[in-house]
Amino acid sequence: MLVSDPYRLDKIYRSMEGPMSVQSGIHLAAAEKSRVQWVTGLETQVVDATEQKPISQEFFCHSNLTFAEHSGTPLQHNQRFGGKTHLDWRLFTLVPGRLSIELPQGFGVPIPSDAPLDYVTMSLNLNARNQVVNVRMRTKVHTIAADQPGAPTKALFRRALYVLQPHGETKDMGPACMNTGTQHVGAGCAEFSTVNLPGGSAAGKPREDLTNHWSVPRGHHIYTTEITPQLNLAFDTTIHYATIHVHPFARGMELRDLTTGTTIFRLNSRDWPDRVGVAYVDEFKSIEGIPILRDHRYELTAEYDNTSDSKTDAMAILYLYLLEKDLT
Repeated sequence: MLVSDPYRLDKIYRSMEGPMSVQSGIHLAAAEKSRVQWVTGLETQVVDATEQKPISQEFFCHSNLTFAEHSGTPLQHNQRFGGKTHLDWRLFTLVPGRLSIELPQGFGVPIPSDAPLDYVTMSLNLNARNQVVNVRMRTKVHTIAADQPGAPTKALFRRALYVLQPHGETKDMGPACMNTGTQHVGAGCAEFSTVNLPGGSAAGKPREDLTNHWSVPRGHHIYTTEITPQLNLAFDTTIHYATIHVHPFARGMELRDLTTGTTIFRLNSRDWPDRVGVAYVDEFKSIEGIPILRDHRYELTAEYDNTSDSKTDAMAILYLYLLEKDLT
């Protein structure tokens, strides 16, 4: 069980503004018998800082389970699997409305047993209140050694795909939920990536005219981005798990196959009925999987309906877990 530092919430903290902490050098394997650990899920609770009893999840901004920053790169970890894996820095990201992920039965993300991990958690407070709230994040990592009964036999790799929009007025939106390169690799809910976008920039560093954090005027709006370059598939594969990260007033996201003109799936978002914040986002989970093809083009759409009396900030990220072709 991982328990974060206490976070004192005494004012409004928007996305990427709240207190955070890093738990470093986590070792999942109690013994070194197996060279591979499978990570199959992650769950976090927001708890009272003193009594550690569960309280409202509205104080959760995001968390990231990552490889330890200074203990080998993803490339080095992939080389230990003979280059058959496509691991990046992050293994799992949890977001408002999705404080747990459990991959389908028989699937997991393989990591070297001796690879240390870091876990970054950040708090949030979007609603004014007349008392100070002190919270912690209490987390359980679901893991099993490769030589244990019931261990997964099918490996997944992760892709984070972004809706990107032209830069607008951002001065009143607070800091973007993007890692700046000077922070821990797990600090932001968005991340750097080596995936090329049109114009020669990386997904984590969009072209100067595009942003992953934009302003939504009042009313109903649809935002769309072709994400084929972000997928950067080396082979045909299948989607076995998906969920989304959105901000308040989002209604959902859709993944579309532009080649066939069909919608692959839609994942919806639901806000708290009596306060600002995302209460729940859908997930997709499948043992059979949905084919996703290297020679097809794909589009990501985010729907926002801003019913407030002012502009609001927005993000839209799709997290996919895809089947490794050779490591099964």
